[in-house]
Parts: sequence; structure tokens; C-alpha cells
Amino acid sequence: MGSVSSKIRSVLTSSGLQLFEGQMPPVEFTALDALEVVESAYSEPVFSVVKSLAGAVEQLGREWHSEAERVQLSETDGKFFVLLAGDDIGDIEWLCVKDLVGVNLPGRLLSQNGSIEFIAMSGNGTQICAAVDEGDEYWVLVEEVPRGR
Repeated sequence: MGSVSSKIRSVLTSSGLQLFEGQMPPVEFTALDALEVVESAYSEPVFSVVKSLAGAVEQLGREWHSEAERVQLSETDGKFFVLLAGDDIGDIEWLCVKDLVGVNLPGRLLSQNGSIEFIAMSGNGTQICAAVDEGDEYWVLVEEVPRGR
């Protein structure tokens, strides 16, 4: 795992995410693999909200947290893996984090990283739960991590 840039550290810290460096996911599932699953034509949102609605980002945050809890995204120690939205997806690696705030993660990332988009993977490597900007809607996607990658 490469070194985490000061920009990423700043985004994580200011978004209320604690970084645990050197912790690798328990499965081989790259950022590109995750992006492929999220952008698949077969991906259906478990929740969608029209961006123009008042409170859309907050509603997205509530639904994302609800789904993340349902699929047991966090291990008992609260850790999970995350990919932040960025320009150089080929250079992005999973980051092991713990959410110290626990509410409206998409909104916090929007204010610090300029995007609500991120992909989170459960600490055990079985589920992904993503917040996605899809046209005139925000989506929450939940998918099982494909086996055999």
C-alpha cells in the first residue's frame, strides 16, 4: 500500500474519518473492480433521491448509513474500507477508516472533497455500499463483492 497524500489525509480528518494506515482488505478487490461493479448497467439503487429536493444530501446520508448498518459494513471495532472520489482512479487504493461522527458521511465528504461519491467496503470484504451521483439523482448502491477476483 502506497503512502497516503497530505490532501487525502486532510479530507479524511476534516470529514471525521480516522485513517488506519497499512491495513489491507481481506480480499483482492481493487478500486477499478469496485468502480466496475458500481458503474455496471446491472446496478440498481436501493435508494434514490432527486438532487434538487431540499435536504437531498442529508436524506442520502441517512439512507447510506441505514444500508451500511444493515449490511454490517463496519467491523466490531468500527473499521471499514473506503475509496474516495478522485481524478486518478487507477492510483487510488482502499483506505481503512473509522467514522468518528456517524451521520451524513456523503455530506461531510461533499464539503471537504467536493463530491458525495465514495465506495465503502465492509471490513470483512463481503459487501460494498456506495453513494453515487447519477444524473439528476443521488443513489445508494449495495452490492456483494464478487468472488473469484
